[in-house]
Amino acid sequence: MTEYAQKRRHPRVDIALLVQYRFGALEELRTEYALNVSQSGMFIATSEPKPIGTRVFVQLTTRDGRHFLQGEGSVVRNADGGYAIELVGFDDEGKAVLDALVKEALAKLPKSPPASKP
Repeated sequence: MTEYAQKRRHPRVDIALLVQYRFGALEELRTEYALNVSQSGMFIATSEPKPIGTRVFVQLTTRDGRHFLQGEGSVVRNADGGYAIELVGFDDEGKAVLDALVKEALAKLPKSPPASKP
């Protein structure tokens, strides 16, 4: 488990979601994929890193098109291929939708067998 995985408050799952975001009020929306998502954050795939602490406005639509979520986030980590964003400005409904997406994805993961005792 990585140092960052140990610090996470919520489990992350690999869900490719199309995300639109911008860093300034007058900036055009950019469109990228979130490679993994949790109730409190996401990792966006991009070749343009931003400084830690940079505020970002985020919009995403669930795959089934039933939910349109928007709120604010903050860049918390840069890594090869993108950056992690902590979602700090999503309302309770948005958090509940993200939580449901994560729980649904976790339920689809294969169950690992119990560890054998020596």
